[in-house]
Amino acid sequence: MTKILFIGNSYTFFNDMPKIFERICIEHGKDVRADSITCGGYTLSHFVSEENEYGVKMRKMLSECGYTYAVMQEQSIRPANQPETFISSAKKLTGIVRSYGAEPVFYETWARADGSDTLEKFSWTRDEMQSLLRQAYERAAEETGAKLVYAGERVSEAYKNGEAVICDDKSHPTPLGSEIIAEEFYRALEDIL
Repeated sequence: MTKILFIGNSYTFFNDMPKIFERICIEHGKDVRADSITCGGYTLSHFVSEENEYGVKMRKMLSECGYTYAVMQEQSIRPANQPETFISSAKKLTGIVRSYGAEPVFYETWARADGSDTLEKFSWTRDEMQSLLRQAYERAAEETGAKLVYAGERVSEAYKNGEAVICDDKSHPTPLGSEIIAEEFYRALEDIL
């Protein structure tokens, strides 16, 4: 069995995306279990901290459950507006994950929907924010040797095609959005599951 731990925040736990991914894997004949440890608004630095209750719980899960992979999802704006902070936390967390025998995988997220306060605050277009996110995640993957799943690119593509993948809050995934994310995880990881 391949065991995968998803580490992140609401972009992971909305619609219980890890369980959607697990279902897709099982439907394709893969023996996969997907667990998650998430908290709304959390950054990777929260999980890195040994003082944080979720950081402690994550280490316990990694220690006891024998995960093959750990999927890491950063707070949705940080890679775009604080790339150095993101990269620093990403390097630390990949080291922690590997110390427990799991291989790290980055979960690239997506830009806010048009009309979002975040886009206005930073004077970004959707495409500019998506480009910043992609560049930061690609750099994190390159500098750590971790795999990268381009879930954000897939959500952005669907959004541009008029699919209802982002909630009215202009941020979180709809059920369709989470399904597309889970499908992209399956597509990206199929050969190693």
